Amino acid sequence: MNEQASIYWRRRMVAISGVVIALVIVGWAAGGFFTDGSPSVQGASGGIRETQPPSSPSTMPAAGPGGSSSSSSTSPPPSPSPSAPPPPPPPPPPDPNQPCPDQAIQVGVELGAPQYKVGQRPVLRLIVVNAGQVPCTRDLSRQLREILVMSQDGQTRLWSSNDCYHYNEPGAQIVQAGERLGYEIKWAGRTSAPGCPSKRSVVPAGTYSVVGKLGALSSQPVPIVLT
Repeated sequence: MNEQASIYWRRRMVAISGVVIALVIVGWAAGGFFTDGSPSVQGASGGIRETQPPSSPSTMPAAGPGGSSSSSSTSPPPSPSPSAPPPPPPPPPPDPNQPCPDQAIQVGVELGAPQYKVGQRPVLRLIVVNAGQVPCTRDLSRQLREILVMSQDGQTRLWSSNDCYHYNEPGAQIVQAGERLGYEIKWAGRTSAPGCPSKRSVVPAGTYSVVGKLGALSSQPVPIVLT
């Protein structure tokens, strides 16, 4: 009788254990259906807290220099610097009709040869040069152009190209910068005087000076030898 009771209770314990195990399995399976599948983390107090999903990369502020966050909005482009003003227009060219100042005019004299025989007609040439930097206008009338033959010491006037010239015509003209003008005349080798007297004498052999003039401007004397 005791042995049968022991067998009975053992069978009851096995059955109860099976029911308990079945309930545990059923409860575990049922819990899987009711959770959202999100991982959980054990808190310091032993409770359960859900973790937040990581922020989207597109919404996170970008780290600036030194690890600080910078705004996601782009900075406006720098405003263009003001352009340089256009260069001033070039000055107008000088007016060539302006009169040439005396300091811009150089007067000289040249000889066809350094010496001539008495009775020959020496070639004398008046030279006018615009030594300035701009073109200008100068009166080059024939009555202003003059060539003189003087004694060697320059004290005695022997002949002038204007003594027997009686015409007066306008001679203003534009002279370019650096332009060189030459006016040639042949001397008869005789003396002359203002008013062009008919009595003249032949200049004898010797050394004389030739001077060119343009109005009040004079050249340096150039020696000429008559043999």
